[in-house]
Amino acid sequence: MAYCYYPARACYLLFLIYQPVYYLLLMAPHTIALSFSYDFSNPGDLDRANLTYLGNSTAGDGIINLTNMNDTWSTGGVAYPQPVRLWDHRTGRRASFTTNFSFAISGERTYNRADGMAFFIGSFRSAVPLDSGGGFLGLISNITPPPLSTVGVEFDTNRNAWDPQDAIDHFGIDVNNITSIVVYKSLGQDFPNPLSGTMSAGVNYDGSSKVLSVSLRLANGDVHDLETSVDLKAAGVPQYATIGFSAATGNHVESHQLLSWSFNSRGN
Repeated sequence: MAYCYYPARACYLLFLIYQPVYYLLLMAPHTIALSFSYDFSNPGDLDRANLTYLGNSTAGDGIINLTNMNDTWSTGGVAYPQPVRLWDHRTGRRASFTTNFSFAISGERTYNRADGMAFFIGSFRSAVPLDSGGGFLGLISNITPPPLSTVGVEFDTNRNAWDPQDAIDHFGIDVNNITSIVVYKSLGQDFPNPLSGTMSAGVNYDGSSKVLSVSLRLANGDVHDLETSVDLKAAGVPQYATIGFSAATGNHVESHQLLSWSFNSRGN
């Protein structure tokens, strides 16, 4: 029980002053911001990130290897240990977030490489999803329906049956299915493997408008943008979601390396 040690009139005035503040605090959305920034080339950042390594992923010298370049059918990923709160079940308010990362993809041959990598946000995962190798990028299971709710941004270096047939390298947005709901395929296919070398990407989600946007900068400096409407809650992404990256090789191999990663969420 709280006591007021001032005269009754003073206590009443204090009550009138602080009562609105008290109720505003009660009504405020209970979104918890998550913010971090890591450059894995900086000494100590790999340890500070304390990421969960999944499948064949390993920590390298200032990089994170998401797959084993020497192995076909290698699948791996990393997940941030702390969940991000995306919406408030009581108020229905949705959080927004921005994430930026740099990464590198390279293969032993100009052609015949596979398969790609992705940023994901979705259900908790302690391992790579079952049956998610090859063209499924370690992102979404080939089991129907997939056991994990997942929204991903894929950077795909191989053409599968469900991919655009008039381009090989492409990036897209996936919602509980490896077939992208929207895809960017005009990456400059006149030169081999536009999704190769060191690249950077930014992903922004506006919780109010439910718009997910992606900006990709290729190794040659070209920038390509993509956006679509995604309701994370309707897609089954939990209130407290896991964020991270996944990658896979298939019949052919390539490296998938994460070089830096920052993330910032905010309430609406």
